[in-house]
Amino acid sequence: MGENGDVGTVSNCHSPCNVTSDNNVGGLVGENLNGIVSNSFWDIETSGQATSDGGTGKNTTEMQRIATFSDAGWNITVVALNETNPAYIWNIVNNVTYPFLSWQP
Repeated sequence: MGENGDVGTVSNCHSPCNVTSDNNVGGLVGENLNGIVSNSFWDIETSGQATSDGGTGKNTTEMQRIATFSDAGWNITVVALNETNPAYIWNIVNNVTYPFLSWQP
């Protein structure tokens, strides 16, 4: 996101995307104006961004490990490829995918 305002909250989010812009650029948050950013991560390799005004940068390997997210308190579980577990908000194929929402195909 470009800007997180003073009443904004970013929690349990991640970004594996390439990030480009002319202003307010960061791996996850470009500019945090006293908002809250917690338990959130961005991929420093795929984003092309070494810094962010909120969140924690991880390499791609770390971003595809359940421990990164479960240690941060995410409601996440490991599933097999092409499967989901709707009992959890987030699913991950450990060491293969980034976290995805359990309702995503």
